[in-house]
Amino acid sequence: LIFAGSMQAQLFGGVKKVQNAPLHAGISRTFDHGFKPVLTAARESMLESGLSMESSSKIDANTFMMIGSRRANVASWGEVARVVVIKEGDEQTTVRVYTQRKVKVNITAKADFANTILSNIDLKINDDF
Repeated sequence: LIFAGSMQAQLFGGVKKVQNAPLHAGISRTFDHGFKPVLTAARESMLESGLSMESSSKIDANTFMMIGSRRANVASWGEVARVVVIKEGDEQTTVRVYTQRKVKVNITAKADFANTILSNIDLKINDDF
């Protein structure tokens, strides 16, 4: 019973921990495209990576944050990812992806969606232009 309670706390704490991590945490890539097309591509790439959208919010006039998660399955307790899209200029946008396992001891979890999401964004915005 204690173990189950501890696991449940880790599962719910994982989302909050990722959401509250410093905005500069994670892997980033800067794209030479406007904010809106990059934001759209980031949202689509996150969903296509197998993550479910947990929340999305505007942090300020130039920053948007999305939280996604993959539910537990036979092989994993699940993962959490945060995608932050930052407008750097009219035609320059940075995307930061920070991912984490929902449970630290979950060695079968993918735990890193950054390269997949960033590569998919690159493909999407370069196909459109």
